[in-house]
Amino acid sequence: MYHAEILDKEGEFYTENLRAAKQMNTFILNGDPDFIYRPHFTFQGFRYLKIESSNTVNPEDFKAVALYSDMSKTGSLITSDSLINQLQHNIQWGQKGNFLDVPTDCPQRDERLGWTGDAQAFFNTAAFNYDVKNFFDKWLIDLSIDQREDDSVPFVVPNLLGKDAMGSAGWADAATIIPWNAYLYYGDKEALKQQYPSMKKWVDYMKNLSQDEIYKGGFHFGDWLFYRPNDDNDGRSAVTSTFNISYFFL
Repeated sequence: MYHAEILDKEGEFYTENLRAAKQMNTFILNGDPDFIYRPHFTFQGFRYLKIESSNTVNPEDFKAVALYSDMSKTGSLITSDSLINQLQHNIQWGQKGNFLDVPTDCPQRDERLGWTGDAQAFFNTAAFNYDVKNFFDKWLIDLSIDQREDDSVPFVVPNLLGKDAMGSAGWADAATIIPWNAYLYYGDKEALKQQYPSMKKWVDYMKNLSQDEIYKGGFHFGDWLFYRPNDDNDGRSAVTSTFNISYFFL
């Protein structure tokens, strides 16, 4: 069973955008016609399913089950424009697809990581759509645990990229932006108090690397994944100087 997001211009199954991810489940039938086969310890993000089998395939024998963290719907948007309504619908389903225990960047290709930049940029929208308080309270604790000994913040949480994948402006700022915005949404001072040591550590880290009150230290993604035909995996289209992403401490 193969999974894909889109079809190509000819309507064929398209998986090149998955990069190294196979998005494939293999089942060996045991002869029991009432046995239910389902994948364990994995999930796929997809719109289309391709089945290869030596047996006769009946589409009615297959059922897709959506997996996402338990979130109550808190906001909706309905306009007179059907395209905007469809966009909002897609955003909500995109949130569900990426909120499975951690806020991931994508549920389908060879990544599925809790990118801090994605999480902080999307937080306000996420909180409008659903009650994400418990979801982010838990993830922010993970973030504080993953902070390096010198208080830098990883690119992804949980940190699977190593101790050098740290400290990018806009990404690591999830340590301060999300707790504060969560406080503005939910008014939970205890949660803010719990994250305050982590927030302060990140700010102190930037201050220690600043020159003339401007933080320029380390690697920064800049305008990462700026549009480029056929993808921008290495960030070559991020032409804005990363030194323009600076912090002024007053």
